[in-house]
Amino acid sequence: LHHLPRLPKMDSDPAPLPNAIRVAVASNSGESLNGHFGSSIRFLVYELSPEDYQLVDVRSALQADFADDKNGFRVDLIKDCQVVYVVSVGGPAAAKVVKAGIYPIKQIDGGEAPELLERLQGVMNNAPPPWLAKILGASAEERIRYRHTRSAND
Repeated sequence: LHHLPRLPKMDSDPAPLPNAIRVAVASNSGESLNGHFGSSIRFLVYELSPEDYQLVDVRSALQADFADDKNGFRVDLIKDCQVVYVVSVGGPAAAKVVKAGIYPIKQIDGGEAPELLERLQGVMNNAPPPWLAKILGASAEERIRYRHTRSAND
């Protein structure tokens, strides 16, 4: 018998994290980023704050195959998220994701969700790029300052 990775466990009623964003991870197994946007079987939805993260939902994408607009169905599944991690995403699907206000992050090599989330936390805490600063609620002036701080330190 093959040991199938179990779905990650969620708190039954997680308390909202302060200053958090929602991050979806395209997954076909366990707590791994290993799904293409248009064919992954589920999205793991995390709440991510600068200090902590928690899994808040596991959303099946299997019904997307029966939808007239498969990519639109998938975007609707994660429309409450600000970021989606995918192994890959096609141009038309990426356009729908961006139009819905979700920032796609393509991670070709995939990885384990906790590692990706911890890396994103590090970026949140250390001069986030303008797109992330905007999601986090920084003003336009603050976003410009982030950019200048980053380029001076790169």
